[in-house]
Amino acid sequence: MNHEHVTVQENKTSHRQLFQYDPVLGYKYLPSLKMRVAHEGGGYLIKTNQEGFRCNIEVTTQKQKRKRILVFGDSYTAGDGVSNGKRYSDVLEQNLQDVEVLNFGLSGSGTDQQFLIFQQYSMKIEHDAIVIGLQVENIQRNTVKNRMWSDRDGQPLLVPKPWFEMSAQGDLKLMGVPVPAPYKADSKNVSKEGHFAILRNLVNMLGSDFKNIVQKLTRYQPLPDYNSAHNSSWQLMKSILTQWIADAKVPVIIAVIPVYQYVQSSARYSNIRKRFDEFSKSSGATVFHVIDELWKYPIDIRKTFRFQNDSHLTPLAHKVIGEALSKELAPIMEEN
Repeated sequence: MNHEHVTVQENKTSHRQLFQYDPVLGYKYLPSLKMRVAHEGGGYLIKTNQEGFRCNIEVTTQKQKRKRILVFGDSYTAGDGVSNGKRYSDVLEQNLQDVEVLNFGLSGSGTDQQFLIFQQYSMKIEHDAIVIGLQVENIQRNTVKNRMWSDRDGQPLLVPKPWFEMSAQGDLKLMGVPVPAPYKADSKNVSKEGHFAILRNLVNMLGSDFKNIVQKLTRYQPLPDYNSAHNSSWQLMKSILTQWIADAKVPVIIAVIPVYQYVQSSARYSNIRKRFDEFSKSSGATVFHVIDELWKYPIDIRKTFRFQNDSHLTPLAHKVIGEALSKELAPIMEEN
């Protein structure tokens, strides 16, 4: 089915206009979709391939170029707010010679769902490297069983997701599959992500300027889950990544993508760095802290790495990240 040439209005994009039900992942983008989404950044183009991912390249068993990179992540990788062709995965492809980059990013997903996408596709297709675009908030999404979206009428829509549970030995067990289809429900039934969710939603309603002031005054730390190596959410994240790297047959780069509080230095990044550096040392995984590239710019530029109201990455931020990642991956792509 082709879903071409649809235009939707800003803030009225419903879950069912973009996604379709998937019994394992919970949902995926509609296949062969071409949609113009109105946005404060001037609007952006969403184009999906036949497998239902925001990628201009079809998923084929054999590579179409000399090398192929698979990129996984959430909306920061899928590129909410930014057109196909201008996301960091696109910049990565433009900067590497004879390399194709397949973007498997899925908006709203956790690391658990991204790992399941990897399991579904990586064994079937040729590839030479993997990038896990790990947006730091995913640590909380991995612990929930559903997320709230909206339907065509703007009414709350509960979207279930799969999740992993850890055994006492640290083994992962997939739960919640087949995933139930989305359904209308009271917001009280939605799993709350993180701490102080109600207060956070209230502050959000008062606008970004007020939110920034409150966060600065209260020294707000958005992700305390990274404060301790023994935190259960971190332990789950670490187990998923450990299994992912063990299953991968090619080099893996974990690109740790910060939210804007860390980019603008209103929250401390030190514990996030500590957790992932510890993981890199124990697992041998390559960890790339995206924030080190973003911090090279003065604060007035860093503020433009997010939209005024939408906290997703702007095209400029995607460009900076894509160029930095291409330098990390270039030596790997040169290997036979």
